[in-house]
Amino acid sequence: MESIWTLGSRGVAEYAPLDGDTEVDVAILGAGITGLTTALALGEAGLKVMVLESATVGAGVTGGSTGNLYSTLASGQAPLRQKWGDKVAAEVVQARDKAVAHIEALVDRLGIDCRFQRLPAYRLLTEDRQHTRHNLNDELDALISAGLDAEMAEGPRLPFDSWGIRIANQAQFNPLHYLQGLANALLGEGVVIHQHSPVREIDADKGLVWTDTACVAAKHIVQATHTPKGISLLQAGMLVSREYALGARLRSGDYPEGIIWLLDPLHSLRSYRHGEDRYLVVVGEKHKTGEHHGDHYQMLREYLESRFDVEAFTHQWSAQQYSSPDGLPYIGRMHGHDNLYMATGFAADGLVWGTLAGILISDQILGHDNPWQARFGARRITPGKSAMQYARENVIVTKHMVKDYLGTEKLDDFAAIEPGQGRVASVDGEKLAIHRTPEGELKVLSAVCPHLKCIVHWNTSESTWDCPCHGSRFDTSGEVIEGPAYHPLARPKGLD
Repeated sequence: MESIWTLGSRGVAEYAPLDGDTEVDVAILGAGITGLTTALALGEAGLKVMVLESATVGAGVTGGSTGNLYSTLASGQAPLRQKWGDKVAAEVVQARDKAVAHIEALVDRLGIDCRFQRLPAYRLLTEDRQHTRHNLNDELDALISAGLDAEMAEGPRLPFDSWGIRIANQAQFNPLHYLQGLANALLGEGVVIHQHSPVREIDADKGLVWTDTACVAAKHIVQATHTPKGISLLQAGMLVSREYALGARLRSGDYPEGIIWLLDPLHSLRSYRHGEDRYLVVVGEKHKTGEHHGDHYQMLREYLESRFDVEAFTHQWSAQQYSSPDGLPYIGRMHGHDNLYMATGFAADGLVWGTLAGILISDQILGHDNPWQARFGARRITPGKSAMQYARENVIVTKHMVKDYLGTEKLDDFAAIEPGQGRVASVDGEKLAIHRTPEGELKVLSAVCPHLKCIVHWNTSESTWDCPCHGSRFDTSGEVIEGPAYHPLARPKGLD
């Protein structure tokens, strides 16, 4: 199923893959919220801009998001305050608030119909109130200290007892419709968007970007790809996770309004209206990419059915998150290259961080001063706040490398692979990713991720091959879906 945001999708002018060499001022990789926000500012400033998108506008993480816009962090303001202190915690809120206001201003100025509306956010307990009351008090104090309008409150029209914190003046919208509105505005500014044009290589020294069919020469190259492509030291400290979402219609009961985080340990709820139809959206079942524990969509269905009177499940989708080792995103010029930019480490807060990234990167390219650039700069070094996660993630990568190379099952033939099943096995000494479609077609690929040679794992919920080391994901034909890998999974030697 597709995400709920595709309801009433307007689409954008279709551009064929780039098929000829060209030269631009700025090449932007990725047509998500980071890429298009950057492109709009640069296009309006008169620069020649090209956006290269591997799939379609908004088809990546932005189109798989919650559509929630908030000034705090989904993980809570208190942990941020504890790690960084009052000054930085307040700066984060101010920067994110500026980004939400930027979205609202663009919606108004460009007339984008994306159901943008201001609503409160809630952090709610559903049981053991007294046990965690102190933590809620810490969170409330951190929110107020950062300048947010927050108070203790009951939950909003939920069919179960809830109580917690209400944060005023946050927002929601349809992220896909917003991006489609931006894309159509870009066309009027002369920005060119090429869909179905995955980038296969970047040479920052020469200012060149290659797709399968063309080479682009650019003065500036922006990697608006959620994580930088190729090999980057920052990837060694990123926690890469997946989270799942369902859309449902209710048989009875209210559709709660607002951004609702349930601390159980963490799910989020929101409602969405399309025409006369209303939907409830639930997000949760977060896990490390490549480490799968059953059918995550079924777990979400059971979660929602135990709390609401569900008539039907209508949509399901997922998205990937990259959490930085020090808790803040990396935005701006990369180490060693003044013409190469990136934006990563958004965790679960990417719509707002992506918008801020578009503002910061376009300001850097245009030579404009921005007060937030130093705080979120991609070249910052924060060993005291990053070392623990760097160490933990590298231990996990090493564990997977050893376990997957030494412990892969051996397979004599492919007859044991059932329809719909995916397995990694050694055949004649080669690590293979083997999948049989529900219709019975056998698809066999190398199981070695082309990024840094980890072994991919089968994602039953999504029928994809996911790398547990740095988050590259591949479809059953081997093509890159997302992550740092440039190239598809290889064809096995014996099947060439």
